[in-house]
Amino acid sequence: MTATTATTVMAADAGAAGRRRRGARVAAVGAIGLAAALLAATPAFAKGSATFSASPGTVKHGATVHLKGAGDSDGIQYGMFCAQQRTGTSGAWHTVKCGRILEITGSEATVDTKVKTSRPGTLQFRGVLYGVDGPHGGHPHADITTAPRTVHVR
Repeated sequence: MTATTATTVMAADAGAAGRRRRGARVAAVGAIGLAAALLAATPAFAKGSATFSASPGTVKHGATVHLKGAGDSDGIQYGMFCAQQRTGTSGAWHTVKCGRILEITGSEATVDTKVKTSRPGTLQFRGVLYGVDGPHGGHPHADITTAPRTVHVR
């Protein structure tokens, strides 16, 4: 192999490497552009959290179940937290009790109540954080709903 041929082969290899780097750069810029476009088109979601407990998990009929929950969300200004109940594992939810309406800025809406069981079977409880129009209520809308907690009544 002569010096001229070796130089030509090295130049060809360098050209191919440059094209590969350029292609990778174009792909990276395209991926970043696509991600930016998706983020701009995707709606922003409010951050919030809710916790809820129903204890104990198994009780005798006539016993009480302690329900406690709290929640907050930066998507609402005024809110209240409610405990809901249903009989069995399907059907309509019924509100047991709601806490006070609070301005959510820096504090959590809470509920703390006890429910007396009336007959054997399965009860489910959940917590719901409602956003309301103002400090005195008006037009509630569910913002966060917790997973159901099941209590077995013997």
